[in-house]
Amino acid sequence: MKLKNSVRAALLTTALISGTVAPAFAADGGPAFSTADQAAATVQKATGTTDIAPDSTRGKVMATDRGLVTVTTPASADGRVSVAASDGSAVTMTLPAAVDAAGTTSAAGTTVYPNAAAHTDLAAQATVDGGARALVTLKSADAPTTQRFDLGLPDGAGLIADGTGGYDIVTSAGGAGVVVRGHIDAPWAKDANGKAVPTSYSLDGNTLVQAIETGPDTAYPVVADPHYTWGIISGTVYFNKSETKVLALGGTVVSWLPHPAAVVGGRSLAGIAGYAVATDQCIKFKVNPGLAPLSPGAALSGSGTYSGSAGDGYCR
Repeated sequence: MKLKNSVRAALLTTALISGTVAPAFAADGGPAFSTADQAAATVQKATGTTDIAPDSTRGKVMATDRGLVTVTTPASADGRVSVAASDGSAVTMTLPAAVDAAGTTSAAGTTVYPNAAAHTDLAAQATVDGGARALVTLKSADAPTTQRFDLGLPDGAGLIADGTGGYDIVTSAGGAGVVVRGHIDAPWAKDANGKAVPTSYSLDGNTLVQAIETGPDTAYPVVADPHYTWGIISGTVYFNKSETKVLALGGTVVSWLPHPAAVVGGRSLAGIAGYAVATDQCIKFKVNPGLAPLSPGAALSGSGTYSGSAGDGYCR
């Protein structure tokens, strides 16, 4: 009896530390973990629980450096994850569900949708940075390794590859260029041993497609995750090819940029833009909140080039 009670205590302690719903116990005193408990424990082993918004309700309002952000996880797998900015605009993401499985929320705030697709559990988390994760758990080698997440973007918003495997979510900067207002982080995937599994994104219109490269040595389950934010009002402004050519010739496309001929540390905006034109690229630029430029030195050090790639559709 003492041994059995010790096992029960250890299981309960582990569940509390991991942030899962505490397990029930069967009549014989053994553990009676539910499918939802197991699904949440698997996800939280991969993500940890420190950056999950602690409120266990599905609509979480968080104060961030970009204002109030409301993150909503759906009640069932057929719904949409939503991140809404203080101006009411939102970016939503579907889960790759085959059936409309009901969601169950763990004590740590992970909402899980067990068996929502073949050999696959789904989950969603609101994160303390005012973002959201959509998580896929591949439970065996029979699970599909290509997952599709349809994005709902505000009018005028689009996606630009950030060069590191993720995407910036952009809208008009007012007058010229597009400004970053959200971001999709580069993807990751981990197997049951915590080993990284190669994974990458591509775009099919406004559908984010994640490819997960499992192999014979992969230990299941595998957890993979798109994470995104929305509502940023500062960051990078992207200019297209025609705007870049104007800057290269010393012209002005918007009043809040430094003068293209200004030189800091041997670099000028016109020189950076000229290099972009010569290499068939476009220029990008760092700004402060409200589309005010940084100091000339910081602004030029924050300038760079980017190239058109499948899906970004802006450097053209």
